[in-house]
Amino acid sequence: MGVKGLHSYIESNSDFLKTRWFRESKLIIDGSSLYYSLYLRSHIDQAHGGDYSGFDKTVTQFFRNLRMCDIQPYVVIDGGDDVSGIKFHTLKTRCQERIRRANRLSKGGSGEIIPILMKNVFKQILRKLGVPFIQCLAEADWETAALANEWNCPVLSNDSDFYIFSNRGGYLPIDHFQWRKVSHKSTAKKFIISKWFGFKNLCSAFNRMNKQLLPLFAIILGNDYTKLDKSALPNFSKFSTRPGGTAQIDGLLMWLSRFPNPKEAINALLSPLGNQRSENLNTAINHGMAAYQLNPSSIAQFFISGEPQGRTPGPLENLPDWSLKPLAEGKLASTVIEVLTLQRVMLNFQVEDFGLSSSSETSRPIRQVMYGVLLCTRRQKVGKRSRSSGEELEHSVEEFDRTGTMLTSSMVPAVLPQCVATNLHLDSLWEEPQHLRLQVVLEALGVSSIAASLQVPEGLQLAVYVTCYWIKHATPKPRAEMFWALLTGLVFGHLSRELQAEQELQPVMASQWQSCLKDSYTLNQLLNHPVPEPELAWLYCGTLVHGAAHELKRGIEPESFLAGAPVTIALYRNLQAAVEHELDDDFIKKMRTRTWITEVPVDELSKTFTRLMDEDEDEPQSMMDDKALEETCSVRVRHKTKCRNTKSRSTKQDQGKFQ
Repeated sequence: MGVKGLHSYIESNSDFLKTRWFRESKLIIDGSSLYYSLYLRSHIDQAHGGDYSGFDKTVTQFFRNLRMCDIQPYVVIDGGDDVSGIKFHTLKTRCQERIRRANRLSKGGSGEIIPILMKNVFKQILRKLGVPFIQCLAEADWETAALANEWNCPVLSNDSDFYIFSNRGGYLPIDHFQWRKVSHKSTAKKFIISKWFGFKNLCSAFNRMNKQLLPLFAIILGNDYTKLDKSALPNFSKFSTRPGGTAQIDGLLMWLSRFPNPKEAINALLSPLGNQRSENLNTAINHGMAAYQLNPSSIAQFFISGEPQGRTPGPLENLPDWSLKPLAEGKLASTVIEVLTLQRVMLNFQVEDFGLSSSSETSRPIRQVMYGVLLCTRRQKVGKRSRSSGEELEHSVEEFDRTGTMLTSSMVPAVLPQCVATNLHLDSLWEEPQHLRLQVVLEALGVSSIAASLQVPEGLQLAVYVTCYWIKHATPKPRAEMFWALLTGLVFGHLSRELQAEQELQPVMASQWQSCLKDSYTLNQLLNHPVPEPELAWLYCGTLVHGAAHELKRGIEPESFLAGAPVTIALYRNLQAAVEHELDDDFIKKMRTRTWITEVPVDELSKTFTRLMDEDEDEPQSMMDDKALEETCSVRVRHKTKCRNTKSRSTKQDQGKFQ
């Protein structure tokens, strides 16, 4: 949600935002606003698919600083899309804008976009830090405001709707929340300097206006849910005493302040219109205003006792009973809600080559299996017997993806592996045997279970499966150097996590791989993790794989890149053997054949990687190895050519050691 132009208007008037020393309080946090702000305002990579480990550090520091000030955070995260369909046009408009921003970034232009695994990573970090959070069944704005009002504490967000909700505890805009600088005065108690908005400040400035007029103000001005025909409304700027771009908003507030309550204001607004037009507008206005009326929150009980919020009548009744708690705990993706209630999914968009097909096309077969599990396994009554709907009925989901730079939709059939079609039932999905749930994941990715002899850490098993799938399905086919760089990134991320070291250089890989990872993670999560859950922040982080691939194209051997750290070479070989175990001889040959050869100072790059594995946390990130990397990357490519098989890094005999 959001009220058009209101944020700028509030910012332009210093009387509406008061400086506060914020401490020793509960704080209800709009989770979506927070992870957007923390990522985009922390100068973390956007153009190469994301830097999740850098985001992990930022989020960790944010909540650490809150604790220093005795602030108790409660995070509320959006769930599924609006099931009423009222906001559908707005959702499509925003998706189209994300496509445009991603396209601009792909060409070196400006823009802001968060990577596609962000919400999953954010929930994992909150769980790791022990921060209380809930994933709502629908949009979280109303629940956030209602909970804050109930607990008489402020909301932290960047959504202008919180200027309207009239929450008793007020509203703290994230842009003015100086969380990076914890301060203290004469006392030992620490605080965070912030700007605080209270609805009384706004109402007092306009003849002590009735706060119940604020929702009407938002509806007339325009928000995401209510679109009024503005041609039927007065030109409110003529009532303003402030010229300029905010005159319309200021004039509307001046006009509303004449009336003691919304009813009289609505009558004055609609009286010049004809009966039919007046009736239609009146219905739209009253429906829109109801969205701002705060009643007791339905999520407070979750933070107290762990009980999830109940379903409201309508499409949400399609959610199985067992799913409510894991959805609230963020252990199921909100995509589950959208598929079961709307049979519609808005896909994520990322920075990629917009001259090619969407990266989501590569992972579509994985999503089709997820749709099958959700839609084709529900027991339905037929006469006196029950059956799985997958036996006779066909289901599909409308997917919104991109074609070129345009948002398009297509109907995607739900698919369920035949070997489990009659054995899985949605109403008891998490109670099914682990081997049955694992079989669904393995068949969706077209892989066999990783043998214990291959020595792949649990946290990397899903990444190995995804890599096998990606190699087989990516278009165009990945080059050997990208495969090697991808494994290098997985090794680096895993060992960095294990060592809890502070590193600067991090992995980026093809956008198709990340799409496959996201959809595989969601399917695995839906099936209650038959494959061990990976820590996503350390699987895909930023610039290492693009950087490593660039260096590998210049002739360096992957094991030379990992020189000086035997444990990294051993893990690299294990991962390579596990992937190649799933490939035929032709694929193995391609994955061992260098496609680019140039001269490269191998020792310099090896030193760079060794320095990155250093556990010294005291060196400022901005100074870390910039000169070495710049010098390493400055050597120009002298020539590029196809070549015959180079010396293999893992022969058939080598594979035998890991089987």
